[in-house]
Amino acid sequence: MRIAFNIDYHITVLTGIGRYGRELLKAMLELGIQCDVWLARYMRTLIEPDDKILDNASFYPWPRRITDYFWPSREAQRKGITWVHSSNCMLLPEGKGFRQTGMIHDLGPFNYGHMKAKKDTHCWRHRIQQMVKKAHCITVNSTTTRNDLLSIFPQAEGKVFVTPLGIDHFSGSEKRHTGSDHILVVGTVEPRKNIDGLLKAYAELASRRHIPELVIAGKDGFKAEEYKRMPGELGIGERVKFTGYITDSELNKLFARAVCLVHPAHHEGFGFTVPEAFKWGLPVAAARTGGTEEFFTDCIWPADPEKVESISEAMENAIFKGITTEQLAARKKVQQTLTWENCARKTVKALETAENS
Repeated sequence: MRIAFNIDYHITVLTGIGRYGRELLKAMLELGIQCDVWLARYMRTLIEPDDKILDNASFYPWPRRITDYFWPSREAQRKGITWVHSSNCMLLPEGKGFRQTGMIHDLGPFNYGHMKAKKDTHCWRHRIQQMVKKAHCITVNSTTTRNDLLSIFPQAEGKVFVTPLGIDHFSGSEKRHTGSDHILVVGTVEPRKNIDGLLKAYAELASRRHIPELVIAGKDGFKAEEYKRMPGELGIGERVKFTGYITDSELNKLFARAVCLVHPAHHEGFGFTVPEAFKWGLPVAAARTGGTEEFFTDCIWPADPEKVESISEAMENAIFKGITTEQLAARKKVQQTLTWENCARKTVKALETAENS
């Protein structure tokens, strides 16, 4: 088996998709699986010269959308590549000599399509539909995502495999600042992250208890301007800060000074934000939905994302009760279970099963 990772996104930006692709590739190589990386030519100037990903990289001829139709087949036949993997549901045109596989991270474009801009929803729906139609093997990050997928596309039964993601890239612990001074929220400012429910819950809690200011770290998304007006309308304008997009080092500084993390998203297929807070030893209040419920419920103060009072209560518990002994034990357990080696092994097994079916 030889796998080519087709990178059709900015590989140096470690969002959920970028992190998944890079960590899975690294784990595959450590298992001795032969892997190649196919990159757009423009990425050559964006990747640091000492980045290990270059050891296995080939660059598409320019322009990409034309060479997509002939270059992958030529490379696959030349190097004996049997699978081409997409981390972001972006399949290549059908080619000779290889099969295609990829990860579907969530079914938000179908179940929560109104929470994204129409063009984004349309784009991701099309990608997922093409995955179901053309991919020989589909991996998903949780049983939740698998069930959501098969409820919409029952014809995908038989080629969908659960390969839970790793969180051991968050291994170790970071030193928190002694002067913790804010409640931290991390994520794109958009409806799916339940920013309106968050702000209403914060306002409710602030009306009856003295609590730290709220810092929302993430780039502007759909309806961001509407959400930025809400703190003033709720009477908490002086206590809420939107940072906009920030670098990893800036985010680390916010984690180091945080009292707790709050993550009330309506849905996550998996979600890295919650386990990242574990590395910093932070109490977490998070919505009991999707992958968060499946993997992390016992590690957090859970909340119903549809009920403001539930989010407020979970936030209050995280601030004033901290982390319980039971939560610490549960965190240790998931950190031992959710590893990238396990994800890589399950992915290889899925591909082998698909080859033999």
